[in-house]
Amino acid sequence: MRPVTELSKTDIKNIKLIAFDSDGVLVKKGTKIIESLGFYSRQTNTIDPQVITKLNELKEHFHIVINSGRSSLYLTQIYQDILWDNITLISEIGVFLTGGGFMVQTDYLDQYELETTTLIRQKLLKLIGNPDVAGFEPKQFLTTLHCHLAVPQVEEIVKNSDPQNRFYCWWNQEAYDINSKKFTKSQALNKLLLLKNLLPENVVTVGNAINDADLAGEKSINISTDSQNLQTDDYFAEGEHLGGLAVINHLLSLI
Repeated sequence: MRPVTELSKTDIKNIKLIAFDSDGVLVKKGTKIIESLGFYSRQTNTIDPQVITKLNELKEHFHIVINSGRSSLYLTQIYQDILWDNITLISEIGVFLTGGGFMVQTDYLDQYELETTTLIRQKLLKLIGNPDVAGFEPKQFLTTLHCHLAVPQVEEIVKNSDPQNRFYCWWNQEAYDINSKKFTKSQALNKLLLLKNLLPENVVTVGNAINDADLAGEKSINISTDSQNLQTDDYFAEGEHLGGLAVINHLLSLI
């Protein structure tokens, strides 16, 4: 990988769309969840006003995608100051596309997937009370269980509940994300490209984690803001928190 500062104006001459991960790229990581019988509390970081200002500048030149595991409602709330002109949200690791006046589910869940999701959630609910388990983050189809550290029972529950091996279970150092393997950030982005009549070579992706790995296509320009956790064949911008701001600043300098 090369430093993103080596990305040139010529390199981005065909770029029409820039897809950013949210947590750890545009907004600081960190979610505090407390869940018990009859009580639920969630605290997350807010986005730096400087990032909002820069994104508003950038969307004058490119279509901006926020591609996240968060819910569409959460993303709408924290990015409300840049919505909806020239912006699309991809939420729940590829389940939903939300843009100006529309919300699209990128694929459907069949009966097996619906029943398996319900079964997994019912079993995971029994872990609430474990001191290593914080609680669930509310989402439609993606199951996200926040934990203070890795909890082996979670992966065992998913494996035993999914005999057809159609679900993933990813630990991201903060939470477990669990859903059908058909839903990915790249699958949702490709659907958006079809809707907008764009090609992979018109895209820059910016990510930092395991659920961003599939975004790094051969024809797109791919930038990692955490080279230890996400390797690409293209560029890196160091900075676990707000590495996306360095990318935005460099892109704006090329315009």
